[in-house]
Amino acid sequence: MIRRIITILCLIISVNAFATSVDEGVTLFNQMHYKQAQAVFEPLAKQGDARAMFWLGVSQFRTGEQFKAGHTLLKSAEAGNPWAMLMMSPEDNGYCGYLGWPCDQSWRDKAFSVLEKLADQGNGNAICTLLYRKGKPWWTYVPILNKQRGGELAEKGVKNGWYRMANCGIPMNIEKQVELLRYAANQNYAPAMIELYSLNEKNTDKAKGSENLLHQAVKLGYRGGALAFYYYYQEKIPDLESVSDFNQLTSDEKDLFKKVYYYSLIASGYGSKKDYLTWQWVKDEKDERVTITLISSYEEKEIKKKAKLFLRKFKPNLFLDESSDINTLLNP
Repeated sequence: MIRRIITILCLIISVNAFATSVDEGVTLFNQMHYKQAQAVFEPLAKQGDARAMFWLGVSQFRTGEQFKAGHTLLKSAEAGNPWAMLMMSPEDNGYCGYLGWPCDQSWRDKAFSVLEKLADQGNGNAICTLLYRKGKPWWTYVPILNKQRGGELAEKGVKNGWYRMANCGIPMNIEKQVELLRYAANQNYAPAMIELYSLNEKNTDKAKGSENLLHQAVKLGYRGGALAFYYYYQEKIPDLESVSDFNQLTSDEKDLFKKVYYYSLIASGYGSKKDYLTWQWVKDEKDERVTITLISSYEEKEIKKKAKLFLRKFKPNLFLDESSDINTLLNP
């Protein structure tokens, strides 16, 4: 009897360690340490963990091993992972034909069958994936039809750690959505901060401190925060058509170029590949095209130094999970 109890306890510990290790690999993946993540996923995949196989395949794709990734994702699909099944569906993954992966349309229905079972168990990633991929027909299939019930479902999921459920299409009123986004933001879920900022900009949510949300998201390593700042300051820059237009800018307006350039560097450091030209074509007094320097070489050097120091302190976090868009998962 004692030996049996010890065996059961060992199995429980083994399963928990297994899951934690996969999560550790996902954390490394989201920090853009793809090779280190692969080192975590590979031994687990060899042991037959379908989720580890899925993340190994995604990591392989990001490191340029696209053909190997297709083989790994197929194995994950065959092992029962529904997100790998969608990766092997040509309707859902445009890379299937381009890379010649052994994709098959039948994987889509198989994926939905598994996802629907997981959704019934409250799996937030499954619910969000079905909403993204299958839309309203699935929603009417599951008897959660009114906004209040949707809000209850989302609240339960968000408070169990499925933060994406606050904004993945679950029908609920705006007050409940804002409440859940705030909850997720307070748990340091940066995508919720960006969504709250967006709602503030649309005057849907009257809460103050929108800019603070972006600052928090950037410090959490989320490229969405850096990109939001990039576009925020870029939109404030006046249109420049001539050298005279540039010369008439105030010092505050010229500082906008520095801010846009700074956040382009932060966004690039977080993996967005956002480039920003520090010069621009305009017309001179003779109506001829010339280039003007928006930021001096000294200023550019200082901004690069500042961005480098910031990126040393704050590490990237992609905040991706299984329910993320397929192209977003695969593309670095």
